[in-house]
Amino acid sequence: MKIQLDRMNELERTIHARLLEESREKTNLTITEAAKFADVSPSKISKMVKKMGFSGYKEYFRFLTGKELVKQKRLNSEFARIKEFMENFDEASVDYLAELIQQSGKILLFGYGPTNFCMEYFEYKLNFTLNKNVIRVSQPSLIPDLLTEDSLLLVFSVAGKFANFDPLFEEAKKHHAKSLLVMEELNTDLSLDSSEIIFLTKSHQNEQLKSHEKTRTILLMYIEEVIRKLTQEDPRNE
Repeated sequence: MKIQLDRMNELERTIHARLLEESREKTNLTITEAAKFADVSPSKISKMVKKMGFSGYKEYFRFLTGKELVKQKRLNSEFARIKEFMENFDEASVDYLAELIQQSGKILLFGYGPTNFCMEYFEYKLNFTLNKNVIRVSQPSLIPDLLTEDSLLLVFSVAGKFANFDPLFEEAKKHHAKSLLVMEELNTDLSLDSSEIIFLTKSHQNEQLKSHEKTRTILLMYIEEVIRKLTQEDPRNE
């Protein structure tokens, strides 16, 4: 592993040097004892070791005493994608979608295949969070009759390669309604205006998988973040 000593400030370098010296005499030193010896708080020690690139104090102390570091488990491809999503998560996209939802009188939720089950869950959560007309649409043919000027059409998709979204968004424009496509994977082949799309990741699931075989984990995580944001802004929770 790469020990990132260059990221440390002067105080942290001093703490590290003192603990390195102390570890030569004491092979077992708890984080509380280390903090007391360095005359700082345990939380300062914890933040310092993570800043250096360690998973925690125990791994850091093993490094100080020359013991072999425990190898981290290699993440499978799906866990690695989720980890990347979390590390590069765009909070601004949550704020944007939450604002659109708050500004709209009617929320229409749609997704093809298994994604529609995610929309059923989203509908359930929104109905408990907002006092608005929230409708999960089961068939795209029903959307034109449900659209109104105060509507927000939200379409969720994993890859956007197995369906044509253009007619749905054209219908939204005809009714002067707002619309937004939330995509998990980056797909630059879509013809929609970029302002109408939120891409959650730059990664792709296995291209050999069919649409119904792909996971919806990241879509659900994003939904949870939107609900959390809306709940925070609900005046009933103040």
